[in-house]
Amino acid sequence: MWQEIIYPVAFVLLVLLPAPLLGSYMYRVFEGKSRWLAPVERATLACCGTDGREQDWKSYALSLLAFNGAGFGLLFLILMAQGLLPLNPQQLPGLSWQLAFNTAVSFMTNTNWQAYSGEASLSYFSQMVGLTTQNFVSAATGAAVAIALFRGIARQQTTHLGNFWQDLVRFCLYVLLPMALILALLLVWQGVPQSLSAYLPFHGLEGQEQLLPLGPAASQIAIKQLGSNGGGFFGINSAHPFENPTALSNWLEMVALLTLAAAMVCTLGRYVKDLAHSRAILIAMTIMLVLGLCLAIGQELKPDPALAHLTSEAGNWEGKESRFGPVLSSIWEVATTSASNGSVNAMHDSFTPLGGMVGMINMLLGEVIFGGVGAGIYGMMLFVLLTVFLCGLMVGRTPTYLGKRLGITEMKWVVASMLVMPVGVLVIGGITLLMPNSATVIGHDGPHGLSRLIYAYASAAGNNGSAFGGFAAADNWQCVAIGLAMLLGRFGYIIPVLAIAGQLARAPRQERSEGDFPVSGPLFITLLIVTVLLMGGLSFLPVLALGPVAEHLSLLGGAF
Repeated sequence: MWQEIIYPVAFVLLVLLPAPLLGSYMYRVFEGKSRWLAPVERATLACCGTDGREQDWKSYALSLLAFNGAGFGLLFLILMAQGLLPLNPQQLPGLSWQLAFNTAVSFMTNTNWQAYSGEASLSYFSQMVGLTTQNFVSAATGAAVAIALFRGIARQQTTHLGNFWQDLVRFCLYVLLPMALILALLLVWQGVPQSLSAYLPFHGLEGQEQLLPLGPAASQIAIKQLGSNGGGFFGINSAHPFENPTALSNWLEMVALLTLAAAMVCTLGRYVKDLAHSRAILIAMTIMLVLGLCLAIGQELKPDPALAHLTSEAGNWEGKESRFGPVLSSIWEVATTSASNGSVNAMHDSFTPLGGMVGMINMLLGEVIFGGVGAGIYGMMLFVLLTVFLCGLMVGRTPTYLGKRLGITEMKWVVASMLVMPVGVLVIGGITLLMPNSATVIGHDGPHGLSRLIYAYASAAGNNGSAFGGFAAADNWQCVAIGLAMLLGRFGYIIPVLAIAGQLARAPRQERSEGDFPVSGPLFITLLIVTVLLMGGLSFLPVLALGPVAEHLSLLGGAF
């Protein structure tokens, strides 16, 4: 009984406590005030061919798109030519172009959707040079966009938002690399493999020969958690005993999911010189996180209604590691879908309908409950601007945010970004549902099949990467369609955010008056939460009612 209370409380505290200090450190890094690796930084920027001059939002966006496009192309070629490249002791062949396209898009967009099984499909070279590299730079891309937005809010009457290449290099060099190195060493200490040896053959208890997969796992697992990436080295991700061997490794990986995302909120406060505002956003995120934890844990501690008479064991243990149980599995589910991470330590397909719905809702809201590194806070800032705009209109005043007037241009970009999830989930997912082989792809009739589809496309458009098991993600159409949803979910937010940053940077700052809507305190927190939930609820409530809610009611009624 005590685990139901102590574990969630400990998790929330471990995420929040380092946030102020780490957020301040990242502010110093991005502003060039922390230069303990200055020679390496200068050498790296010289290789990038940049002089560090600041860019306007269009130049910033073009640099970002060019870099990500080049990363996609290189990773696509690596995956296609895998069979010809070194560090492939198992002689694994290259991927089909559809699967290579899906995987390259996935890791370039910080989604890490995996339509393949890691140890059975990808060589060490592909994992290290291809995927792990993208884990670093895709996370740094999200952080750079968030910092550009912070500068746009903080500055006035300028077009300069910083330099993309400089922001990218600094975040990788000063934040991600040191933290990933420390976490990787801790994981190796706990028993996670870090080896270039070939898979080891051994004889099982029944006498048959099997292969024990190895590889440079610890280094990839560290950055997949810290960078809100989530793609597992092994097919079953952090449910695999090699990826997550102990109770300590489970806590390390689970807390790492949200550490940097929470700290980025505090970085906002340092830029805008309003720590009360950043605390209010952090409290709003925490409240929504706690609500999700309560619902998910409450549901998973109940046995399946159809099986309750067969067992006296409390809770739904189906699809869960006995090492972790329902409580720790539920905490991980809520954390990984609150962030745009997607790593799992249990099979989400086996969660109760309402327990699995928590993960869906977290993604459908745009993964703004902390969210990904950078992506979470800039996604939440769109809701902050919308909240301030609506409240200003309700009282008949010109909406202002931290002394900046919010006009029609900013709100057009906000509204455009709000269409990303509905289009990615309802439109592209709806087309998938109309395909001739949709029943085979989904693998289940009725409400649970629809839940699988909703979850898959919410995960893709939300750049999450987790999935309900049983969904045939390697189908050729799914590879292409989900790839398109991932691209939309990534750049459909980035471009509006940078445009808004450019617009706010040009605006003059006005003196705040008593009539301005306060952006801290209980009223702001409440309205922000309501705005986030209403936007998600209004768009997706009907399809959720036909999926997980209908499945829950059918179980209560004894139907399967």
